[in-house]
Amino acid sequence: MEKSIAYYSLGCKVNLYETESIINDFLDLGFKLKSFSDSCDVYLINTCTVTHTGDSKSRKIIREAVARNKNAVVAVMGCYSQLRPFDIEAIDGVDIIIGTYNRTKLLPLILEKLNKKEKEKVADKSLYCDIMKERVYEEMKLSRFTDKTRGFVKIQDGCDNYCTYCTVPYSRGHIRSRKIEDCVDEIKRLSDSGMKEIVLSGINTGAYGKDLGITLADLLKEVVKIENLGRIRISSIEETEITKDLLDVIKENETHFCTHFHVPLQAACDNTLRRMKRKYDIKTYQEKIELIRSYFKDVNITVDILAGFSGETEDDFKEGIEFIKKMNFGEMHVFPYSRREHTLAYNFDNIIDPITKKARVNTLLALNERKALEYRNKFLNKNVEVIVEKNNKGICFGHSSNYLEVEFKSSAKENDKVLVKIIKVGYPKCIGEEVL
Repeated sequence: MEKSIAYYSLGCKVNLYETESIINDFLDLGFKLKSFSDSCDVYLINTCTVTHTGDSKSRKIIREAVARNKNAVVAVMGCYSQLRPFDIEAIDGVDIIIGTYNRTKLLPLILEKLNKKEKEKVADKSLYCDIMKERVYEEMKLSRFTDKTRGFVKIQDGCDNYCTYCTVPYSRGHIRSRKIEDCVDEIKRLSDSGMKEIVLSGINTGAYGKDLGITLADLLKEVVKIENLGRIRISSIEETEITKDLLDVIKENETHFCTHFHVPLQAACDNTLRRMKRKYDIKTYQEKIELIRSYFKDVNITVDILAGFSGETEDDFKEGIEFIKKMNFGEMHVFPYSRREHTLAYNFDNIIDPITKKARVNTLLALNERKALEYRNKFLNKNVEVIVEKNNKGICFGHSSNYLEVEFKSSAKENDKVLVKIIKVGYPKCIGEEVL
């Protein structure tokens, strides 16, 4: 009888890539992929622990899987299970807990569990390891995405920055980079399959190659040699990792690279940046953004901002608002600061009360909408190339190279490239019409 599997991937693009890689292996064995809301033989949950919300949602999703089919094999992986395996073990019905390594060994273990007539009462942690001891990139491969038109290719894992607010170095371990040839082979495979946009992803993407004595620019020089290559988007890159060599490679091969840089800011004043132990100040950050803009006209710069970090005074916050206003970012992803165990900031004094934190988040969100609309107004009555991600009864949705979300009428199919004129500016979505 045909076996079935469903998955739920929380958090970042790296998690999604890793989940898809494992699902590919099951599909190759003839498993049927079902919706997570269906009753299945296997449930795979990839967890996140960046915020308290990630923790609680991970637990909620795991409990839903267990309740849906008590005879199913429930396997839990990812950052939350790496940092808090005992939290997962306390949930009755979980069969396997592995963390953020040994994912390639998961398939045979799940198959073994499926073949057992009776479920064990204790979750198997045989694949769980001390991630801080791992120094070699764990190679995972995929040849298809189950429900995406944009492909994510993981090129790197781990982070050595140890920002005071962040659990990632403890859940993902040290920097480990994928070999250039393996990255290129996978990008080629996905490009040959017809995928027209590939996002280079990592835990600290711009740090690619530090452990191998190479750089992200070295990888990109090889990637652009691939035949049938579509658009390449870099998921996120730190200010400290943007170099002239990197920008030169992108500029020289501009037709292949998206005019969009996501450069996390986290805080917009020096006092808070120092407490966060970020490796730049406002002056150097601004200089780097100006450097990017000197290379690419109308480039979209998007950022992450944490609101209400411990010790952030009202003056700090106001200073940050003024800096953000003059930087003209295309979009800000705003998050309330969440105190996390395993981090230095967990024990910081001067914790911001929830009401103040929420007010600062709302102020930033309002500013974001205003600045995002200002950026999008540059493209009113201009043409952009959109890759169709969804066609719902003749209404298409997709993103341009500079990451504008666009809705337009068309008979185009998913993954088609369409030239679209922006006729109405909005946020988060612009309205366009197909240029025939």
